Amino acid sequence: MRRLFVNADDFGLTEGVSAGIAQALAAGVVGGTTAMVCVPGAVERIARFGRPFSDRVGLHLQLTGGTPCLPPDAVPSLVTAEGLFPRKKMALGNVDPGEVRREWQAQLACFLESGLTPSHLDSHHHIHKRPEVFAAFVELAREWGLPARALSDDMRRTLDAAGVAHADVCVTRFYGETLSVPHFLSLVDAAFAALGGEGTVEIMCHPGLCDATLSAISTYDFGREEELRVFTALQLPDLLVRHGVTVIDAASLAP
Repeated sequence: MRRLFVNADDFGLTEGVSAGIAQALAAGVVGGTTAMVCVPGAVERIARFGRPFSDRVGLHLQLTGGTPCLPPDAVPSLVTAEGLFPRKKMALGNVDPGEVRREWQAQLACFLESGLTPSHLDSHHHIHKRPEVFAAFVELAREWGLPARALSDDMRRTLDAAGVAHADVCVTRFYGETLSVPHFLSLVDAAFAALGGEGTVEIMCHPGLCDATLSAISTYDFGREEELRVFTALQLPDLLVRHGVTVIDAASLAP
């Protein structure tokens, strides 16, 4: 069976991004989204735009690009002199795993203030790939019974050992300003071909509507609107059926 889970990252980032992701979820091919809580107004946006999709909103854990949920002096290894997460993951130095664990627990608690319960787990800028923080990520996923994003064979083996559900492969290359339905379908077909023809594929995406706030904080702005056009294309659901693909949500990642 060819199962496809399309996840929209960055829910809650801005008004436009959240509204665009809600449109993508309503169109049917995007099966889930993950929300970031360390930006101003995020929890209110998660509640407002996420309520109709309450079983498809997960948590997008952060150590970059925002303000920690804990006081900066409680997580000194995670913040800049200004008390913020660094904007780029390359600027994140040696971190205290205990601080990461406590901060991510605080982010989950902040997410719960939206009235939603997370459906799955991943991270901003794939920060959970860092070996020194991956244990905290796995611990949180296992504690809450959340499917999680795996980006390598080693990560998949560790998640398997912890009993955490995940896709067989995660495609991260659907990104840019020259996107199209045929390009998306080619990525889908290539991913299943690499799995021998069937399995479960996750595709990461970033649809959204560009607004002034987004342009001020992110270099990826109008590309999000290109992604949104692909995922709301009327022909896309039927084309996926013709390719033998079943669209799923995060809950269906569990065996």
